[in-house]
Amino acid sequence: MWQRIGNLIGKEFIQIRRDRLLIAFLILAPVLQLSLLAQATSQGVRERPLAVLDLDHSAFSRRLVAALENTETLAVCCAPASQREVQSLLDRGQAELALVIPAGFADRLLDGDAPAQVQFIADGSNNVAAFAALSAAEGAVARFARDLAAGYGVSSSSSPVDLRVIIRYNPTLNSRHYTIPAQVGFIVYQVTLAVAAVSLAREREMGTLEQLIIAPLRRPEIIIGKAAAPMLVGCLDFAFMLAIAILVFEVPMRGSLLLLAALTVLFVIAETAWGLMISTVARTQQQAVLFVFVQAMLDMTFSGYLVPVDNLPLLLRAVSNLVPMRHYLTVIRSIMLKAATAQVLWPHILALAALGLALSTLAALNVSRRLD
Repeated sequence: MWQRIGNLIGKEFIQIRRDRLLIAFLILAPVLQLSLLAQATSQGVRERPLAVLDLDHSAFSRRLVAALENTETLAVCCAPASQREVQSLLDRGQAELALVIPAGFADRLLDGDAPAQVQFIADGSNNVAAFAALSAAEGAVARFARDLAAGYGVSSSSSPVDLRVIIRYNPTLNSRHYTIPAQVGFIVYQVTLAVAAVSLAREREMGTLEQLIIAPLRRPEIIIGKAAAPMLVGCLDFAFMLAIAILVFEVPMRGSLLLLAALTVLFVIAETAWGLMISTVARTQQQAVLFVFVQAMLDMTFSGYLVPVDNLPLLLRAVSNLVPMRHYLTVIRSIMLKAATAQVLWPHILALAALGLALSTLAALNVSRRLD
């Protein structure tokens, strides 16, 4: 009995050894995934974009800004001219934290009669980044106050700076509000990709691909027929998962449901096209599922699902723009939590549309070539 089992195990390893594509995925993909995650997570939360609205323009206000810049967590990205511009930067995700220094800040510090107020406005849609940014900002303000007390003889019994904090979009920094929309997007991605990837591989494995080729169907009709099922499954899965996120887990839906649904269709089209390309390469359904698994690991790294895209090296950050899920996760989080509009999300909308068109064209050409 043991000899027969040993022979079967040997046969399995021989088959794996003969499948060079499978061996490449088994060795190179895990190494690449581990390297990317290690690179992205080793940097922690660093250089989060800080907008500074300085209405005082004094030496003290500049010194406070310098104290914030000296932290590793924060990096001044822009200097808005008004509160409206601050709100726009937070809506677009160009800034995750904003500092507002009111006029007369230096005079109140020197008078010492009452603490000088400053205000931080945080983007709470990413609770991890918001908590880290606020912690770093509060620490920098505390050091600024201590240095002020030591250098200018200000009483240290109470802080000369009154720090006010406002958290937008997720006031309680509830982690569910950040993670669950991303999970909805990832589930839609995974289901759509898997269903599309096994479509032609299943026909090839069952021996029905030749029957499909000789059927009275034109090539575009076959491609549309193969793409329709995963697209429909992906859209239905999105509706079901979104309902659970809103009704069960109480994630707010502040933006336009119609806009989110339309952009989800763009995302599903792109992932369906990518799945069909995988299906033309895979010889069996098992191999197609393996490809989807590896692809999902890579896209999780490039999309910002696990760690912020900003943590990636510059080259990989540029590559992430070619990953549809990166744009879709920004879209679903922004619409649900920030009530973002198409005017705010237009770069991601254009990216999804361009990627969907490019991937659909490549998939159509690839499938047609495989069917000929």
